Amino acid sequence: MKKRIAFVCVWLTVTLLASVALGAGTTLRVFTPFADMDMAAQSYMDMITAWEGETGNLVEDYSGLTDDVWMNNMLESVRNGKADVVVLPVGTGLTSQKLVTAEELGQALPDLGLHPFASMAEADGSVLLTPMRVNWEALYINTDVLEQNGLSVPTTYEELISVCSALSGKGITPMANALGEWSEIVLDCLALASVPAEQFGTQASLDGAQQMLTALFAAGAFGKDPFNVSDAQMTEAFLSGEAAMRIDGDWLAYEVGTERRENVTVIPMPQPQGQAHSVLAGMPSYGVAITRACWEDEARREAALSFVSTMLSEEMCVHLAVGVEGTLGESVATMLRNATDCAGILYDAIDTDFVRWSESVISSLMEQ
Repeated sequence: MKKRIAFVCVWLTVTLLASVALGAGTTLRVFTPFADMDMAAQSYMDMITAWEGETGNLVEDYSGLTDDVWMNNMLESVRNGKADVVVLPVGTGLTSQKLVTAEELGQALPDLGLHPFASMAEADGSVLLTPMRVNWEALYINTDVLEQNGLSVPTTYEELISVCSALSGKGITPMANALGEWSEIVLDCLALASVPAEQFGTQASLDGAQQMLTALFAAGAFGKDPFNVSDAQMTEAFLSGEAAMRIDGDWLAYEVGTERRENVTVIPMPQPQGQAHSVLAGMPSYGVAITRACWEDEARREAALSFVSTMLSEEMCVHLAVGVEGTLGESVATMLRNATDCAGILYDAIDTDFVRWSESVISSLMEQ
């Protein structure tokens, strides 16, 4: 029998309920944001039910909205050794004395091929969380539009230019992005694709982004008049299957209709000559960790490793990290599982200079 305990319950009630589970395996106390209207809430509860049935262990689930009340209760539980597994954002002030590091977790679960993200480092430099959710920016592709025109998904920037040129010649909008409005994500992705990841945000990446954008524009990638259309119009052109591709963030995945999710895939922006790296434009939002108190208890550690392994499995990545089914969801999950870090966004990397620079890039295109 699974027990879902709300924080409104007094600790005495929790203790009494937990005692019922004695002899029924190990009971884990788990804190996550997968509750209420969260896209993964039902999938997460289904996962718990299946995991309990398979292992004989139990979960005391403290999922809730990550507001101040939830955060304070979670932090108090971690500090008092009364939490086992936590899913939380970076910057809570916890240390490796309270949470097992991402490196330790990766060593304990080698088959998952986990990658600690340097971008998830805490104030003291330690990386405590293994990423579960990422706010990313990438290239969406209507694969059916490409197939109908005898084209394949581009794997290099050169192939992307070729695909755009071919589609433009047929009167099809290759990339549904309005350059006069909301061009920031286009520039983020191109700046990262143009240089090694560690150079993102440097002048080299800005120059590279401008060069790549200029070449795409010359190939007709953004349609006949990308400066006098709204981003809402371009979004609809992609979602309806009228346009072939669009550079956008993770939120677009939830706008793709269920009837089209088998025809849409997403990939990192292709790089010149196939020099692909696995760093994504964007930033992590949530990560998972096992508490140190749990780690030092052999039975709880083994149960927690089993639970976290299930959470981070390829199947659950689609549900917990992506929340979208079909080919689209699978492609996002693959992209996230192959990612080794997040680069951030240019708006943060070059701060107040970003607006001036981006406007100058777009202005130079309008003059051509």
